[in-house]
Amino acid sequence: MINITRLVLQLLMASTLVLHAAQSPARPEPGRIDQQQVLASQGEPGNWLHGGRDYGQSHYSPLTQINRTTVTGLGYAWHLDLPMEHGYEATPLMADGVLYGSGPQGIAFAVDAASGGLLWQFDPDIDPQFMRKVCCGVVNRGVALSGDKLFVGALDGYLYALDRHDGSVLWRVDTFTDRGRGYTITGAPYIAKDLVIIGNAGAEFDARGYFTAYDAETGEQRWRFFTVPDNAEGPWEHPELAAAAPSWDPDSLWQVGLGGTVWDGMAFDPNLNLLYVGTGNAAPYPRKLRSPKGGDNLYLASILAINPDSGRLVWHYQTTPGDNWDYTATQKMILTELEIEGRTRRVLMQAPKNGFFYVLDRETGELLSAEPYASVNWASHVDQVTGRPVETSQAEYFDHPKLIFPGPQGAHNWQPMSYSPDTGLVYIPVKEAGAIWTLPEEPFAYQKGGLNSQSQYIFTTPGEWGLDSALAKTLPPFEELAAGQPDTTIRGFLRAWDPVAQRLVWQQETSGPWVGNMNAFWNGGGLLSTGGGLVFQGRGTGDLVALDAASGATLHSIAVGASMMAAPMTYSIEGVQYVAILTGIGGGNGNDYVPGMAAYTYGNQGRLVAFRLGGGEVPRRPVIARAETSLAQPPVPRRGTPEQIAAGANHYLRNCAKCHSNIDGRGSGIPDLRLMDAATHAAFADILLQGTLVAKGMGNFSDLLQPSEVDDLHSYLIDEAWRLYEQRSAEQTGAEWHSADTD
Repeated sequence: MINITRLVLQLLMASTLVLHAAQSPARPEPGRIDQQQVLASQGEPGNWLHGGRDYGQSHYSPLTQINRTTVTGLGYAWHLDLPMEHGYEATPLMADGVLYGSGPQGIAFAVDAASGGLLWQFDPDIDPQFMRKVCCGVVNRGVALSGDKLFVGALDGYLYALDRHDGSVLWRVDTFTDRGRGYTITGAPYIAKDLVIIGNAGAEFDARGYFTAYDAETGEQRWRFFTVPDNAEGPWEHPELAAAAPSWDPDSLWQVGLGGTVWDGMAFDPNLNLLYVGTGNAAPYPRKLRSPKGGDNLYLASILAINPDSGRLVWHYQTTPGDNWDYTATQKMILTELEIEGRTRRVLMQAPKNGFFYVLDRETGELLSAEPYASVNWASHVDQVTGRPVETSQAEYFDHPKLIFPGPQGAHNWQPMSYSPDTGLVYIPVKEAGAIWTLPEEPFAYQKGGLNSQSQYIFTTPGEWGLDSALAKTLPPFEELAAGQPDTTIRGFLRAWDPVAQRLVWQQETSGPWVGNMNAFWNGGGLLSTGGGLVFQGRGTGDLVALDAASGATLHSIAVGASMMAAPMTYSIEGVQYVAILTGIGGGNGNDYVPGMAAYTYGNQGRLVAFRLGGGEVPRRPVIARAETSLAQPPVPRRGTPEQIAAGANHYLRNCAKCHSNIDGRGSGIPDLRLMDAATHAAFADILLQGTLVAKGMGNFSDLLQPSEVDDLHSYLIDEAWRLYEQRSAEQTGAEWHSADTD
């Protein structure tokens, strides 16, 4: 059967290619990308050969044509519309006059860097059923170049090697160890010598973390490193797991996989021949459930230094022993040299989710410093001798609910930070927000391939993920939980951090109009710093902002007409410097399409947009016509007992919330389940149990939910629809609204 949508998109892309062909200047004959070229890239500032531009992953460019003086002349050069609305997180690469990028599900494309003409596009054509296994957005964080090949990981676990000249598939390999589990790929591949390395996502489901090295030429597997053991006594796949096993309770929930997935940051030092890998959070989140007798639970939330020739561990550093709060260490790492106490040190820097900024000796793993770059109350400090965080009484929420900073979104998430050797500062997109954690009352029950995080937390904001939630009504008063803790107002910041003095130099708030709302901490995207003394950041509001790297003053802002979360990049061709960024938001538990978001006004279809000096205004898409804010009465009557509705709420939190978030569909065009029409209500059971909407990305849940459980879930959603109707009706009349909840 012909996929009409895909055919139309292919025809549109083909017409774009024809349109731009006559405009595109002749490009240099593409050469092979090898290690020496990447090492020499500092002398070729026009290229961008890695996700972070160089081996140090600095997200810094030495280009100076666009600088503090000239940046006010920066404007639109060209754009290319892209086919999906799920959000774009990748930073494009640039080599030989061609930009290479990726998008949701693992699509990849090549674009003429001077004109924006599409050269080719690759679609992995994944099974829509995989949408069900995505924790935090149908996204992709980038591609990698080596030789004549471009590498991209697809959401469904296949790593592709493409001919970078025409996009044809050279080889494909299945990276998953068990297709019945909740594995996906959302991260970028990384190159180390003649290897391409890829990790996976899925810790919130039932993934056991690992990363795999493949021969870049043939796709043959060279080695695989598991980040957590699968039993207490062995045998194990490699000796590092024997060292890790004593840090786990012998009665740990081995069947759940335990997490530790490698879903984002890596870096490679060719001089030390070390590959650095950041590992993810635990599953389930509460350590009392997954490892009842405690333990550090290696190698969760850790930085691993691996010899790429052998796949063996050289050293490790665990940022969050016994992770209890979704504090991943998968955030991007930056490799550089710093002068510390009169000595030049080769360092690795990371700002993981736990709120401490780490500087490590990247040869030995020695902790050089770790200080909080955001509000932290789960630990008082990191002990300089042991390297361990010192937990406070606020950290553990097993017996009593606790307000804990940072919340599970982290003080810094996946959005790349940047390091400028000119200022000596690291620029970090920071999130200031805590969360109230409590241990679920119901016993844990493992669901293979389903959500197993057993998370129970709310944010300090109104709404169904906050203080208006059903969970909030079971907790002590908010004022009691917040007493003596950091400011609970949710905010976002761009912070300039001195990694030597370990102090804040300047900051600019990026909350936009959403102070106190979760959109505040998702508004600020990834960062780029340049030799022109600038820092660039895209915002959810649709503004691309250029700041003075030394002072933080805003020098220029461009209304892009599209929400952004990816990091910008810059390149030059034929003497002209460009800044480029992929647009479109999504992923995680943020990015509502609300007034003020460019995605709300103009939609969220992806775009690659480039800017140059002397450019004009960015062409906008048509404004989306939206219905009045008044809410029609739900098309079905309320139903279900309080017990059934409560059971449905639990099924929703476990199986639906990661995509539909607080029901109203955060980002990526995911529907608001409270606004289902009569036909959708009538088809509700078939959608979940027969997969009638699989082609649209709504998975079949028949292996996770029984018909009676679907009925309870439906009752809960109907009740929520009526609650919203009553609340908005009261707001329109000025009456006081009272929940219809039954105690």
